[in-house]
Amino acid sequence: MTDNAAEDFGDFYEEWFPRVYNYALHRTGLASRADEIVSETFARVLESWAGFDSEKGDRRTWLFSIAFRAVADHYRSEKRRRWFGLDALLGAEPAERGPESSLEQCQESERLLGVLGALSEEHREIVALKVFGGLTNRAIAKLLSLTETNVGVILFRSVRLMRKSLSGAEA
Repeated sequence: MTDNAAEDFGDFYEEWFPRVYNYALHRTGLASRADEIVSETFARVLESWAGFDSEKGDRRTWLFSIAFRAVADHYRSEKRRRWFGLDALLGAEPAERGPESSLEQCQESERLLGVLGALSEEHREIVALKVFGGLTNRAIAKLLSLTETNVGVILFRSVRLMRKSLSGAEA
């Protein structure tokens, strides 16, 4: 790898690491698993960095296609399905707070997990790529072989369903 390519990779890594990490964290629910997935993702990216063809697509879509496969590989190897973790929603290092605040946070997180769990697998994946990965509808569509319009409709319906479920739970 040339010095220029190494510098380009370093800049790319610095810019996109947080988004890939958030995506992996919210897909697995555990920081340790997210670390493994991010490491695997960027190792794969580094291996094929020189062979990337910018005429075939953009690097962030390519990056998230690799991250998407790394998460899928993780679930295949673990043979478990846990899409959003409570620890991730509460934050890795919860701040000191009283028991009432902790209970409220726990209840709110459980409600959110229930609402997310009610979405189909495809809808959860699209929400995770959009919210935690920061991808555009176009990038998600390309990654999942859908139309951009279809991704937008799925996101709209998912958010509407989540809002309806959350407002119904509050009533």
